[in-house]
Amino acid sequence: MYLKEWTISVSDFHGIKHIFLKGSLIRRGLWFLICMSSLAVFIFQSQYTIRYFFERHHITKLDLLNSPFLDFPSMTVCNDNKYRESAFTVNDIRNVGYHLGIVDENHTLLYPHLYTDEFVEKLEAVDWDTIEEDENYNMTDFTIRTGHQLKDLIQSCQWKEEECVEDDFVLSLTHLGACYTFNKYIDADGFSSHNATIAGAANGLQLILDIEEIEYTPTNDLDAGAMDAGVKIMLHRPTEPPYIKELGFAVAPGLHTFVQMRHEKITSEPYPYTDCEEEGDIEHFDHYSLQACRIECETKIIEKYCGCRLPEQPGNAKVCNPPETHGCAHIKLVEAIEGLLPNEECNCRSPCDVENYHSSLSTSRLRAGFLKRLFKDSHNRTEEYIRQNIAVVTIYYEALNYEEIDQIPEMSFTMLLANMGGNVGLFLGGSLLTVIQILEYCFDETVGCFKSEREVTEKKPTTVSGPVVIASANNRDTTNGTRDEYKNRWSFDNGGVDSGNM
Repeated sequence: MYLKEWTISVSDFHGIKHIFLKGSLIRRGLWFLICMSSLAVFIFQSQYTIRYFFERHHITKLDLLNSPFLDFPSMTVCNDNKYRESAFTVNDIRNVGYHLGIVDENHTLLYPHLYTDEFVEKLEAVDWDTIEEDENYNMTDFTIRTGHQLKDLIQSCQWKEEECVEDDFVLSLTHLGACYTFNKYIDADGFSSHNATIAGAANGLQLILDIEEIEYTPTNDLDAGAMDAGVKIMLHRPTEPPYIKELGFAVAPGLHTFVQMRHEKITSEPYPYTDCEEEGDIEHFDHYSLQACRIECETKIIEKYCGCRLPEQPGNAKVCNPPETHGCAHIKLVEAIEGLLPNEECNCRSPCDVENYHSSLSTSRLRAGFLKRLFKDSHNRTEEYIRQNIAVVTIYYEALNYEEIDQIPEMSFTMLLANMGGNVGLFLGGSLLTVIQILEYCFDETVGCFKSEREVTEKKPTTVSGPVVIASANNRDTTNGTRDEYKNRWSFDNGGVDSGNM
């Protein structure tokens, strides 16, 4: 082995050659301790750096970016009341009245004082023996037909101070029944998003809503909040379905509610840095989102336990009939929402790309007399009715900028190499080329060992007829021969000068 000669003649490690150069034993010993200490610090620092890299730490970068325009979000509005009292037919009461907690088994109103006199008289006049229960009762048709209609709920709509068109709103079935979505994504070819080019209330969406409180029907459907009168609104990405029962904010009648929006884009690093979902495994929506995953998860739970789905849920399974809806589906849905089912039933992770619309609300009291004159030609509204039923909502961007929040790796692979190179240079005085020298040395030593073994194996004994002369040990100089061979192999002397030019 020629480690000593390689260290002195070839290696670029600054300190290690001083261990083998001529000098006092104390000097060489000190250099040995210094080199070993530097090697120990290098190993400690390197293992810490490598371990920190594989822990996958990340940092968050926040930017506030200006834009000449911002895409307007989808806006979904639902009445707090799911079913209109006047829309109930006798057939509806026969099939779903008992399950909704409106009548008892004998079709007698449970709480007649909560309903209008017209409704009470209509049910008292029915001969229930002549009304048969429909085994194929259509719950989807019932939900849409008895829900608040678009023309009744939205009395006026203006986008950038111009009247909205009919196609601006699309029916959306949710846990709150029939809702309506502005700027809803349909498909990539037929969708053209509304956008805001100027911040402020005059360049947003304004709605005049009529909650029709007289139509409110007390039911036990999904633990509906019968004490509330108003609407719920949710702002969401156009490609995301509304999950308004849990995530919407409330708007009360008699007030003008101003909704100032801020747009936020969040980009998270995928695994192993975070547990965000890059694509997601969903069947009924074009784009993965947390709301889409939760809706599909609830659908699978109800299909699993009840063998059907609710009208607002996607899929091709049959829609639950009234007994299945209220005897099984709603029970399992509440358990899923409250997290009472096993975790494996629903495991939805946040997507890696998220867009949020944060809102801040302010209100002012409506001038009932002015609105009465405004509706004079189209509706005969009293001031009391306006105070109890009319709500005005204005939604707009507070500024044409958005927050961009990006998660980035704290230490990339390039930074890892840079840190390792810095450790090698600082503690060992080496570089990448030094590593290549070590590899070259190991390769040459390995090849030399194989050649020596082969030469010894192939060497055959010879018969000497004459006298044998044994050279004295003092006449042999194997050290010089081996050193000369090593010098010839590397073509460098101890001073690093090409031996061929000496």
